[in-house]
Amino acid sequence: MSAYQLGDLPPSAGWSPGRHQQNPFDGSFPDTEYQSTYESLRSTSSQQQFPRERVDDEAELLPKAGSAPSITSPSAKISGFFRSLTTSTSLSTPPYGAPFFANEPRRSKWWRWNPSWNLYLFFAFGVACAIGHHAYYASLDGKPAADQLQMLRYGMALAFASKAGLSAAVVLAYRQRVWTTVRTKMMGVVALDSLFAATEDLWALLNWEMIRTAKIAVALAVFVWVAPLVVILTGNTLLVEPSTAVIESVCPGVRTLNFAKEEEYEWRDPPRIAQLFEIPLSLWNTTKPSDSEPPGWFDYYTAPYPTLEQTSTIGAFLEQAVMRKNAQIETCGSGWNCTFEIKFTAPAYRCTELASGVGSKAKNLTQESGSIAPPFDTDIILPKGRHSYYAFNTGGDYSTVQMKDVGIGGIPNMEPPYPKNFGAFRTEPVVWIGYAEIADPTKPIPTDPSSPEWETAFIPKLFACENYESSYTVRVKYAEGAQSINTTNLTHHNPVINTTFLPHVDANDGTSDNITAVPESNYILPTDKARYRRTAAYHSLGLMLRTFLNGTILIDKDLVNPIVNTPAIQTRLLDPQNNYFPRANLQSLVQPFYEEIILSMLSQPQFAPVVWAAKPDEQSGQLVKDEEGYRYPCSKSRTRNMYKYHARDLWIVYSIAILLALVGVVTGSWAMGGNQGGLRDTKWSDIVAATRGPALDKVNWEGRTGEVPVPVQDVGALRVGYGVVGGGVADGGLATGWEGTRYGFGLEGEVRQVKREGSIWKLASSKGSLSQQRL
Repeated sequence: MSAYQLGDLPPSAGWSPGRHQQNPFDGSFPDTEYQSTYESLRSTSSQQQFPRERVDDEAELLPKAGSAPSITSPSAKISGFFRSLTTSTSLSTPPYGAPFFANEPRRSKWWRWNPSWNLYLFFAFGVACAIGHHAYYASLDGKPAADQLQMLRYGMALAFASKAGLSAAVVLAYRQRVWTTVRTKMMGVVALDSLFAATEDLWALLNWEMIRTAKIAVALAVFVWVAPLVVILTGNTLLVEPSTAVIESVCPGVRTLNFAKEEEYEWRDPPRIAQLFEIPLSLWNTTKPSDSEPPGWFDYYTAPYPTLEQTSTIGAFLEQAVMRKNAQIETCGSGWNCTFEIKFTAPAYRCTELASGVGSKAKNLTQESGSIAPPFDTDIILPKGRHSYYAFNTGGDYSTVQMKDVGIGGIPNMEPPYPKNFGAFRTEPVVWIGYAEIADPTKPIPTDPSSPEWETAFIPKLFACENYESSYTVRVKYAEGAQSINTTNLTHHNPVINTTFLPHVDANDGTSDNITAVPESNYILPTDKARYRRTAAYHSLGLMLRTFLNGTILIDKDLVNPIVNTPAIQTRLLDPQNNYFPRANLQSLVQPFYEEIILSMLSQPQFAPVVWAAKPDEQSGQLVKDEEGYRYPCSKSRTRNMYKYHARDLWIVYSIAILLALVGVVTGSWAMGGNQGGLRDTKWSDIVAATRGPALDKVNWEGRTGEVPVPVQDVGALRVGYGVVGGGVADGGLATGWEGTRYGFGLEGEVRQVKREGSIWKLASSKGSLSQQRL
């Protein structure tokens, strides 16, 4: 409201509030005398300047309560009154005020939006979007990374919304600080340009006068410019990383071994599954003619089945158990890895070290049925001997020729009764291995046997292995198209054949198998059909191992070309990178090599001992049964791209942004208090209202000369402030210039500003004085 309100008019003026309220804007006047006076005042107005002065508060800028008004005549009062109708600014609310009738009664509303609330609404919106961003990313954490681009776009949208909300709140706070600064400080025109443009023009932040004069405003503007970092930094908190998910489930197609099926196998009428015959591990001869069935006939062992030889050879060459084709897909399912444990009973070799070191004397091997001396000692092994590897695995082996005079199918050309031990398993050969272990693999091997280093370069060792029936617990894992097998538990029970071989002792029992072992009562005879056939399967598997290990490697005197006479060179037991010397832990590698041969049987489901793990009494064949009762417990896993949310990183960014924005909101709220509690803006109309007065008219803004010529290039040097501008009237005369007092921009010395004391705006006295002026 203008300082000169309707209430200041004397009753003699012939005009009343009631009359004004009835028709405030119809352009008519209640008295022609007033109208003529008004016209004359408009034609004779002039300007009056204020000296440069700051006061403590806005109330002191206004006429004191009870003091004489500055207009001394009713005509001047009326002129000031009508002048207030044509101006949009007043003393009450800078940069422009409400018209004089703002205090007129209005229809009250039960609720009205306060523009100052926008400051807090934007801040709350930014914080809410930050929380929503966190909740959205947390909901994706650990889930498959599907629709990655779309999900990341949603997250970026939330980050942008949060940044927009916080920036908007800071921009509003910045505007309040702008008006607070110009109300309290004089600044050059260039600095003012930078102050009003700092949130849109980055180079405006480089104005040193603005930085020195408006530090808080500059800090808020800097936040607005760096706020986009919120979008950039928070967008990197949701990553896509490979992750392995593990579930406990059941798997079809899991197989194990049951050698009891070898006991039941009848090669004359083999079982058939899906039109395919089951395959035994052994080949058989017989004493039964094809056209008759003599009493007491029996089948007897001949050799391992060729399919077993093929499977074992492949496993030896692959240096791992052979994997069944499509085993992972059939068992685990497409896209999954899986792990399961199977238990079964099968043969296993138990190895015992008998000698170690140069000149050591080999011990006898103690068996359950007796004791046997090694067939050689360490003197044939380096450094005293010339062998780096020496294996003798055939002592007491079953003879494939049991009778010299036989016909087709091994039928003896003699009438029964046959010799007592005909076809009997008398003993299971012991694996005897001597080898030279390199003492220090980091040092070069000496090449001259006469050098002092030769005696200490090698450690001769000797060990023996027996074939035992044992219980296995094996963990099988299919992963990424490969198979890995690990025996978690192995328990030895009893020797496959519990006898001790007696070398150099002839049998002389009517057969061609001149093997003698004790006790003879533990021979396994073909008439004990079930036990004999299981032993035959164990013997065939042991024969596969012993065939690969049997033989020698002879080293010449220069250690250049080893003379190899063993299939062991085709296995992983010898080191091709070290002149085919045996590996240092050779004894511990024998049983794992045997396990690979045994477990390779699972790659050929037609083998008779291969059964379903869920139903170990049922042979599997080549079938794939994904049915109830055939599924076996397993752990499924798969590595997939999963969303990984780094909440800590996101909240570090948001915490800093929210804290700085909160400081800006508090600063803006404080500035609003200094601006009489109202929200100030920098819209075009606000700038026009603040600059439309005559205070700046004398400045040559366009290069044209006026009352006081100022070159355009010197405008930037002018110091301008915001406060009370305008003039009063001469004592006892008409008003000059703009009548009354008003807010606006003015040059230094022509504007009076509010002075800030400490950090508290003195508003109470200002508001009280304004209230008194309106009475």
